[in-house]
Amino acid sequence: MPDLAPPPVPAVLRLVQLATVGRWRATGEDLYREVADLSEAEEGSELFVLGCGDGITAEWLAARTAAAVTAVDPDAARISQAEARRRESGSTGVVTFEVAPLDDLPHETAVFDAAVAEPEVAASSNAARALTELVRVTKPLGRVVALLPTWTSEIESGDREDLVQRLGLRPQLLVEWKQMLRAAGLVDLVVQDWSDGGPAAGARTPNTAMPALTWRQKAQITGRAWRRRGWRAARGAVRRELELLEDLSRERALGFQLVMGVKWPHPREG
Repeated sequence: MPDLAPPPVPAVLRLVQLATVGRWRATGEDLYREVADLSEAEEGSELFVLGCGDGITAEWLAARTAAAVTAVDPDAARISQAEARRRESGSTGVVTFEVAPLDDLPHETAVFDAAVAEPEVAASSNAARALTELVRVTKPLGRVVALLPTWTSEIESGDREDLVQRLGLRPQLLVEWKQMLRAAGLVDLVVQDWSDGGPAAGARTPNTAMPALTWRQKAQITGRAWRRRGWRAARGAVRRELELLEDLSRERALGFQLVMGVKWPHPREG
């Protein structure tokens, strides 16, 4: 199974907003702060980010935690963009960007104190293998935090596959993600449902409007439609994408889960 096309919007917060239109009550700070706290990364520690995309999350975590961050993505163009933006922003955090397959990391076993899987893990041709690699490079008793798109309602298999291709991600049921994480070697899993913006967001007023897309995001959506179905399909691609996401939100078909686990220090039996 080939890797899916990169998501049209790689930033974590934007992906969540698009998947949960009308329900998302959190801010980027809320989500990123929770990831930083759960990872327990701190100055002097090394943090690994899998599927970093444009690098925004990796940079934020480096600045917030003072940890040295290594961030990996399979797309060389996105890594180049992340490095260019970092130079322009003058970020003071220690971040190293690398190009590598998500399911075949070029790192020794047990070298990072903590690790984070961004939603792009759901675009991997083998998400279970990618999570296994993520856990492998984490030190025993290190924390792994995964940001995971989930199916939250029953969808016909044909419709689900069409949605997968259009979203550029392959969500799983929460139980399926948990099975993958346990098989990879994590224990003591803790799940937070961020489909509506996280545990602390209930008192906030939800956004009711579709988040605006940048010209780059619109170009990515249009280009993907053109490559698959020709110019006629590309003309209305952005409108159809937004309608799709609004429908998914009304049906509550997509969710977003934050799952944290601890790497078990001994090989699992069976």
